[in-house]
Amino acid sequence: MLQRNRHGHPSREGATLDHVRMHEVITHIAFGGRRRDVYTRITALSGARPGDRVLDIGCGGGYLARLLSAAVGPGTAANCSFVVGAAQDLPWPDRSFDVVASTLAAHHIPEAARQDALGEMYRVLRPGGALLVADFRPSGWRHALHSRVTASRHGSAVPLEDLAAAAGFRIEAHGDLPLLGYVRAIRPGAS
Repeated sequence: MLQRNRHGHPSREGATLDHVRMHEVITHIAFGGRRRDVYTRITALSGARPGDRVLDIGCGGGYLARLLSAAVGPGTAANCSFVVGAAQDLPWPDRSFDVVASTLAAHHIPEAARQDALGEMYRVLRPGGALLVADFRPSGWRHALHSRVTASRHGSAVPLEDLAAAAGFRIEAHGDLPLLGYVRAIRPGAS
């Protein structure tokens, strides 16, 4: 019998990082000292502003979550909470967030579940809300290093723009950052 998640979709296992400290070290090394600059740019691209409710999917050790938290209000540690789960089966109600961000997580989502994950991001984002998703560009020694060290089975670049458009998002911008490609998209509709 096929198991289904709470939305009636076929259930697919999600991946979580079991070795967060090692992942943080690898990420720091991969960015060659530019991690803070890149993640500060991602925070700005997300459009997160004071008072927004923000969801960081695949937050790892919380590096981006802390930057996003500072962008939306004072008391960084006080306004964050963390939940372990799968991107393709988010536990929040529809239209719960103003901004959804996801960095270096898409390649960890099983390929067969990626479209469901973007659909869930769409579902939990309010109309007019912004999605900022970033992941490895198609090639590069850092991606190869990350894949080998984490034993990733998701070796190819993730087609972020195609996945976001297929989920119903309106693509607003896309581009490259050191090591990463990104897509910024909006959930259509009035607030």
